[in-house]
Amino acid sequence: MRKVVLLAILLGSLAGCHRSAWPEPPIVDRAKYEAEHASWQREQQDLIGEVLPIVGIWPLNDGDTPFGSDEGLPIALPLPDAPGRLGILRRSGTTITVLPEKDAPLRLTDGTPVTKASEVTDFWIGSIELLISEAGDDRRWVTARDEHHPAVANPPAVEAYPLDTRWRTAARFEAFEAPKAVRVADVRGGSMSFLALGQLVFRLNDREHRLTAFGEPGGGQFFVMFKDPTNLTTTYSGYRIVTPAVVGDGAWTVVDFNFASNPPCAYSRFTLCPLPPSENQLPVAIEAGLKRLPSVRGYSPS
Repeated sequence: MRKVVLLAILLGSLAGCHRSAWPEPPIVDRAKYEAEHASWQREQQDLIGEVLPIVGIWPLNDGDTPFGSDEGLPIALPLPDAPGRLGILRRSGTTITVLPEKDAPLRLTDGTPVTKASEVTDFWIGSIELLISEAGDDRRWVTARDEHHPAVANPPAVEAYPLDTRWRTAARFEAFEAPKAVRVADVRGGSMSFLALGQLVFRLNDREHRLTAFGEPGGGQFFVMFKDPTNLTTTYSGYRIVTPAVVGDGAWTVVDFNFASNPPCAYSRFTLCPLPPSENQLPVAIEAGLKRLPSVRGYSPS
């Protein structure tokens, strides 16, 4: 019996040592920390000013895709005063050429009128900028952004949880034997290729959690998408993002959920956002970082 008691004491002592061995994140200067967080919130508001004015997105397949204000066209622009047909976007592999209709008011970013077939990555029609984007699997998309949208000059502020250092935690990086190329679903019904570098292991409320971290060799930050129970109440229903500093295998970094940001799809349905991997679902409600923006209609996952 005495041996059993001694063994229990020993195991308890070892467990206690193991708990205390988990490091605390480096101490921060509170004033600098608050200033950094305030600056980050302003950056997030600037992002809203970039994303809210996106007013449309359309796939661009090989061949010819007509565009204009006519609602019957494959690319129907919200420009009621523009001609019904403005031209054609012709895709041949990775090359995109615009073929304007005669007298169509198209122009390049520097203001040069587009009067003949021209290779483009972006061009303008009135207040609308059309941009060609890539989103994995050799897919191409055309997005339209309206510079006259009120959010350009006056983007709404998104609320954040109060700054609380208990959501700032040390995390050990456990690298995969080799980075893994994985397919990640996206909001447009397809998938994108990401490089999974390993997992970040951390503790919250005395429980251990893991999140798969994406990134690129030589990059300075991990890219971590995560879901948690607040997605059903106070935060964007899709997911949020943290970007801890990159460290080597077995080394320690800091996961700071006070800087959990929203992806662009939280603010617009017309985006190309990836979605988090299934294993990045946390059981604990992360009451830190950005909340949802109730005044906008973003992408709503099913």
